[in-house]
Amino acid sequence: MKKKVRIGILGCADVAKRHAIKAFQSLDNAKVVSISSRDYSKARKWASDFGIAAEASYDALLKNKNIDAVYIPLPISLHKKWVLKAARAGKHIICEKSLAESIKSAKEMVKACRSKGLVLYENFMCDFHPQHEKVLSLIKRGGIGQPFVFRSFYGFPPFDKDNIRYNKKLGASALYDAGCYIVFMARKIFGKEPVSVVCNLSIDKKTGVDIKGSMMLEFPGGQTALGAFSYDSAYQNNYSLWGGKAIINVERAYSISPETKPVIKLSRFENYKDIVHGIEAPAADQFKLIFRDFCDTILHKRGRGKKIDRIYSQLIAQAKVLEALCLASKGNRKVRLEEIK
Repeated sequence: MKKKVRIGILGCADVAKRHAIKAFQSLDNAKVVSISSRDYSKARKWASDFGIAAEASYDALLKNKNIDAVYIPLPISLHKKWVLKAARAGKHIICEKSLAESIKSAKEMVKACRSKGLVLYENFMCDFHPQHEKVLSLIKRGGIGQPFVFRSFYGFPPFDKDNIRYNKKLGASALYDAGCYIVFMARKIFGKEPVSVVCNLSIDKKTGVDIKGSMMLEFPGGQTALGAFSYDSAYQNNYSLWGGKAIINVERAYSISPETKPVIKLSRFENYKDIVHGIEAPAADQFKLIFRDFCDTILHKRGRGKKIDRIYSQLIAQAKVLEALCLASKGNRKVRLEEIK
């Protein structure tokens, strides 16, 4: 029988119900053991719905010796506390994005996991969707020439007033919830780290939460990423890449249903005519793909150390850019990444 990673769900968040639990349960290398919540009755209801056990508290779940790893879909302000507790309990961790509110917190979490040889993932599930590998392959083959501008929009219409995305105490932030995807994908596509950033955040007067904003990331070699993100807009979920020969457009970039077969648009202007080619990518459940990789990393110990070190470095690099963007907006100035320690 194939070995499985025994999973505990630390919190009854909507993303866990809609996506995560089902994705884990569909894998042949994972088994969801139990779930916990601040509200035990809610945990028991969910446990009944998904055919798993319920724990009386988060701490009780972490004490369960039949759990190897935890999925943490809690608000960002709670990530550090429960990642550190999970690490002390010897559990591998996959945590919802954004992992950390600061580079200091990210480093503390990485240090705690590194000291025990634990796997720590940030759930940027879009990283594993095959459409982005298609884009990277086009770039590598010279299909668009030298890419020099990445542009992305990710935003949503307003949520209900009691939505946790408007709760400042829980770390609510359009930058850390939506803008983080733009930062992540720009870094992935360019394959390097920005050297400086500019950011403008729009702060809601009633809640103190940044509900929308824009950013510019300057990369080595003259490459630039431009982005906007929002909790107060028409829905957008896309990116484009402008190269010397052509333009790539990805219309369902970050959130995409498992049934959708995305079509990447490759556009050229030749002989005074627009020429557009559609490049199909396979449908994929990106939650399943990242969860499978997470579990495989736990199970396959040979060579795991180097992979974990790369992941740790990426976690800290992502947190560094987000902190630089906050500082840029607060100070109304360009911030160089070397300023963030």
